[in-house]
Amino acid sequence: MTQAYQKKEAVSETVSLAFKRHILEKSAGFASEPMADAFRVSLLAQMLDRYDALRAKGVGEQAAMHRTMYEFDDIAAQMRDMGFEETQAFDEENLSRWPQLSQREAEDYIRARDAYLHKTSLGIMLCSACVTPLMIAAAFSEVWYSDAFAMLGLMGMFAMIGMGVYAMVTAVKPKNEKKIKKGRFSLSRGLRRMLEQMKDAVEAKSRKRKGIGVALIVTSLIPMFAGAAFSEIWYSDAFPMMGLAGMFLMIGAGVYELVMADGEKKTIQQLLDPRE
Repeated sequence: MTQAYQKKEAVSETVSLAFKRHILEKSAGFASEPMADAFRVSLLAQMLDRYDALRAKGVGEQAAMHRTMYEFDDIAAQMRDMGFEETQAFDEENLSRWPQLSQREAEDYIRARDAYLHKTSLGIMLCSACVTPLMIAAAFSEVWYSDAFAMLGLMGMFAMIGMGVYAMVTAVKPKNEKKIKKGRFSLSRGLRRMLEQMKDAVEAKSRKRKGIGVALIVTSLIPMFAGAAFSEIWYSDAFPMMGLAGMFLMIGAGVYELVMADGEKKTIQQLLDPRE
């Protein structure tokens, strides 16, 4: 009961912090005077009530949070219609409970995350395609009738597994990942604008990578069928073995693309919309 209550409290704090950041960013162009601050507090209460209503309908935590922020996206227009005073000078850092994230910190985080994702994806790919050396060795064994190739194939399989595990274990997460995930930072207008521009490019790249990954996995049977066809022509079991090797290579490459596509997209999302 205590653990469940603590988890619920942690989620509530995360949601409340995300809503506060949303309100502060959307109302950044207005002065911090008593009536405007009271309006911001009222908006927070409304957003929390809307979030609770969506959760009561069975909507997931993240979906309910994003939907609520989407519905309360016209805060600036509301404040303008209500006659609140706009200001040119706005100190975002003073209104946030967390310090601003610098452009260099954001760029370092993106680079570190990309390196971590690459090593992790590479490790998964090597483990997924570890049967490839065994299949190639089996093909050579059919041609030269020697069991030595089978032993070499087993060595290659375990070597790929070892390299894959090594890559995953030695992948280093960014030093400030915990801070980023928990949203313990604020963004300047310039940095947010830059990240939003990057987001479009990253999402396009992610869709392309996801398409390549899915295509590789869906079409991974082609080498196997090709090997079977060549086997019928030249009457050798080596071709089906090579076909299987090609199939596992395509599956491994497809898995790599899918993991990278999802990870690169999440990196930008974490910076623009931090969450647990």
